[in-house]
Amino acid sequence: MANIIFRHYREGDETQLANLFNKAFQQNGLGFVRTPKNWLWRYVRSPGFEPEMCQIAEDIDNNTIVGAVYANPIEITPLKNKKYLIGDINDVSCLPNYTRRGIATSLLKLAINYMKTKGCDYSMLSTGINGIARKKIYKKCGFYDFNEEFLFIQFPNILQLVKNVIGLAFLVPVFFTISYLPRFLYRIRLKSTRFFSDFTYEINNNFKHREYMKAVNKILSKFYEGFPRYDKVKFKWARVEVPSDRETPIYILIKKTGRTIGGGVITHQNLYSFKHKIKIRTGILHEVFLDKFEFKNKRDLHLGYKYLIDKILRAATQRSLGLLIYHSTVNDTDLNRAFTGLGFLKIKGEVIMINELRENLMFPKITKPLYIPTHTSTGFP
Repeated sequence: MANIIFRHYREGDETQLANLFNKAFQQNGLGFVRTPKNWLWRYVRSPGFEPEMCQIAEDIDNNTIVGAVYANPIEITPLKNKKYLIGDINDVSCLPNYTRRGIATSLLKLAINYMKTKGCDYSMLSTGINGIARKKIYKKCGFYDFNEEFLFIQFPNILQLVKNVIGLAFLVPVFFTISYLPRFLYRIRLKSTRFFSDFTYEINNNFKHREYMKAVNKILSKFYEGFPRYDKVKFKWARVEVPSDRETPIYILIKKTGRTIGGGVITHQNLYSFKHKIKIRTGILHEVFLDKFEFKNKRDLHLGYKYLIDKILRAATQRSLGLLIYHSTVNDTDLNRAFTGLGFLKIKGEVIMINELRENLMFPKITKPLYIPTHTSTGFP
């Protein structure tokens, strides 16, 4: 029987914690990878980090970290014209040989208790709706299903995809049909729509940080609940002082008569399957925003989202991304319709779960889509 103790992060743990993440999330054969440097940026260097945000289980007989749960970040978040303190649960992980021992449940309870001591109103996480963790761990710790998510997938750079996975070469005609034909048909339709005659776009590779931050703060908060906005410290951490080229942002800005009315940002990671010796250069699409008030009707808004997504795909192609992924809540109907209209594959299976951390507090009934940050859905800011 292993001799397990529970503690929080100490300097020097990052190598084992990165190794824990990689082993835990490669169990299903495909996943992202963390390095110690990447892990330090993701957690220790994030704004407001405290060691208690990283709860750890250690087998002291083997001096091995066998499990971890993270409460990070904790932010003041607007919901229905009120402000709440919300903490996200992220990267719940356990070494394969230590699962089914109650370790993850104990760690999650410690993380929840920490958030309560910080005065959090709610905790939030994203998980697979059919996953074991949802039923065996999260529900038992007080989390309940709040909103489902779609995972949208596209193949911007087919040559890069085939280069990464040579066995997919025979599917090139399929990828071409999915990736390029819908965009070609959309562009033909756009040319006959006079409304877009004064639209322009910019693709900015790791510059115009301030302009992008200003635009996303102004526009995204109008149409989503739960967007805490960037301040200079958070934005500098997430987009400027990043640990490697993979995290450097490429900003897409949409302008109408010179005014920014929409945009998005892409970073990338390598998606690995060590078992099959596969590495796929994968883009992570973070925010996608458009000022809906600039459009006269649903038809033009739908084309506007397609205009934005088409430029996002252009940027992803330039960055040599074989895959591009985006998590979206199911009730973000205008955006979701545009994704499917441009050939994105839509996968259903993720769910947002909420835990109310104070008595007699109910999560507000919201009408706008709930903003889900990528540090919650994919684990990367």
